[in-house]
Amino acid sequence: MPRVSVIVPVFNAAKTIAQAIASVRAQTFADFEIIVADDGSTDGSLEILRRFGAGIKIVEQNNRGPSAARNLAVTNSSGEFLGFLDADDWWQPQFLAKMLAALERAPECVMAYCDLQLVDSLGAPFQTSLMAVRENRAPSLQDMLETLWPIMPSGVVIRRSALEAVGGYPEELRAFEDVYLWMLLREQGPFAYVNEKLAMWRFAHFPAPLKASGGQEAAGRIFRQMVMARYHVDPLRHVRARERAPRSILGYIGLDALRRGDRITARNAFMRAISLDPYRARNYLRLARTMLPGAMARALSGKAGRAA
Repeated sequence: MPRVSVIVPVFNAAKTIAQAIASVRAQTFADFEIIVADDGSTDGSLEILRRFGAGIKIVEQNNRGPSAARNLAVTNSSGEFLGFLDADDWWQPQFLAKMLAALERAPECVMAYCDLQLVDSLGAPFQTSLMAVRENRAPSLQDMLETLWPIMPSGVVIRRSALEAVGGYPEELRAFEDVYLWMLLREQGPFAYVNEKLAMWRFAHFPAPLKASGGQEAAGRIFRQMVMARYHVDPLRHVRARERAPRSILGYIGLDALRRGDRITARNAFMRAISLDPYRARNYLRLARTMLPGAMARALSGKAGRAA
């Protein structure tokens, strides 16, 4: 029986899945299995996966969303620990070794999570990470009810016993499923935070979009209902933070590009932000800034980290 089962949900990820699987196979910790759940892909993802041969186990289902895909893979796995990797992300070679070490040091912890390096849709890194604006500590349940804590599936390893105790990923949700699951898991025990960028999180909207934006409205409503029913708190702030996230990242990209004198990238980023949120005046002002003389535009761009 392998110590770790690596769970990879896949839906139309032909452009990125090979890199994700290769990053698992390059781990310094070797006692793992890879279970890939194809969620009804139509773009050739399965053909790419089959090239890995016996190195991975593939299970298939009609399109039912990432929660159902992850749960199907977990059902077909056997590891004591479960690592989750989305098909458009990838891990650093020491991800599993360091995450397991954190859980072994703290047997009371039900989950370990790490910081993630942000990269664009082509894999180029940004000069920031998901935890850049958060305290370097694991959250309490109250923390997670009050604000959206940036824990992503590709940066976690969970004890199987804890995931089974909460019934797996909530299949009612096709978005916000991770946020709700972290709340349920935090009821089971504390988390361990590894303050290193051990996973790469791909921003799929720029410069070449890999997936359609939007589609979270219905899931946001269901998520709010589920949280209010269980915790008597309305997580509207969480929903709005997720809605703002693509726009905020595009703002960061544009301001950083302006500071470096790259007006074309800045202009494209601000135009993409406007397409996602045409009612936000700040993005039009930022776009206009790309038309100014270079020194003036850089002076007005300020600190890119303020993009929001």
